[in-house]
Amino acid sequence: MWYIIESNKRKTFVLITLMVLLLMALWVVIGICFSSDITFGGFLGIALSIISAIGIIIYVKTNSSKFFLNQVDAVPIENGDYPVLENIVEEMSISANLGFVPKIYIVCSNVPNAFAVGMNEKNSAIAVTTGLLSLLNRDELQGVVAHEISHIKNQDTLYLMYAGVIFGLIVTVSDSLLRGFSRSRSNRGGGPLILILIIFLILSPIMGKLLYFSLSRKREFLADACACQYTRYPTGLASALNKISNYSYVKKEKNDDEDIFDEDICTDEKVNSGKIVSCMYIHNFLQKKTTNALSNLFASHPPISKRIQVLRKMGAADIEEYQKVYTSVVSKKHLIPKNKLSKMDIQHLAIVTPLVEEKVEEQKPQNAPKKEETVRHRQAKDVYYKAKEYKIINCPCETKLKIPKEYKKDSIVCPHCKTVHYL
Repeated sequence: MWYIIESNKRKTFVLITLMVLLLMALWVVIGICFSSDITFGGFLGIALSIISAIGIIIYVKTNSSKFFLNQVDAVPIENGDYPVLENIVEEMSISANLGFVPKIYIVCSNVPNAFAVGMNEKNSAIAVTTGLLSLLNRDELQGVVAHEISHIKNQDTLYLMYAGVIFGLIVTVSDSLLRGFSRSRSNRGGGPLILILIIFLILSPIMGKLLYFSLSRKREFLADACACQYTRYPTGLASALNKISNYSYVKKEKNDDEDIFDEDICTDEKVNSGKIVSCMYIHNFLQKKTTNALSNLFASHPPISKRIQVLRKMGAADIEEYQKVYTSVVSKKHLIPKNKLSKMDIQHLAIVTPLVEEKVEEQKPQNAPKKEETVRHRQAKDVYYKAKEYKIINCPCETKLKIPKEYKKDSIVCPHCKTVHYL
């Protein structure tokens, strides 16, 4: 996939350069407005810009993966905690000829989603939600993992992290100064420079958002195309995207047989609260379903219906077939130029055989899918609770009480049978 990688590098370098220039302009305007000497203020803004750029480079190379994972409280899973997921990640890493296996993290949220960070063995990771693990079967989960592996392989993740940190800094600086102006507006004069600064502070996050989101729209189609190449099964990813997009936010009532004590630990807000992280998900739930051209400017992802449509119309499971369908469904402009497509090293991709197979019965009762989803949901959450060092108590009524380490009382009452358990 050398062409995709090199193309990503060139295009993203230009976009990130524009974001850095926008950040530099913001610092220069701030320096001029807050200094009596315009020349000194300009040089001060440039100096702050250089310091910010160096800080961003150091931060992205050392801590950015942890930053994005911490935004959604993702926890790493240990070897053997979730064999099916671990096996799928290993399979797709081999199929993509990645050279290493990314770390696996779980996010305790009912929202089905996944994202990837990093680009090398030290900092790359794939994070999936408990909602995703409970909703998807093996083939569908394999499609999602392959999509995220392709983001790492194509080096999308590195540049999205750079852009995310720059965009976050622009928003933070702008919001902080605007709040300062609103608090002191009664004591501040309305000079023309201050007015220019306020206008720039309002516009800069919007401009930064446009640049940041423009990084990922076409990349999602490319990642889908590569995922088809890795899995040889476009239907799996299409089915997964369909289930994810149809996820309902209606809060389900808790059943008496649910083994959840700390029922507030899994919340949709953990996935939906971070606007910076939302750009990295396989599906952005913050993005409204609309065909409005102006709204699409602020869209981080292409319409998921178009992605599903392309995948379902594919005959063969390769990039050439994906591009053929893409030009008929989405855009006449090719994802990859034809003269480059024929030279891509797609023939070197490995074909792997699953090491762990899920038992599938030919005939299932109507309620079997729901039971399977419940079992997968509990397995995923058990892995999360283990990583979070929860204490597990098995009550005689067959309820599992999951108690966080922050719980300081010496006893707890089962919410179902009212049995008192002493800790």
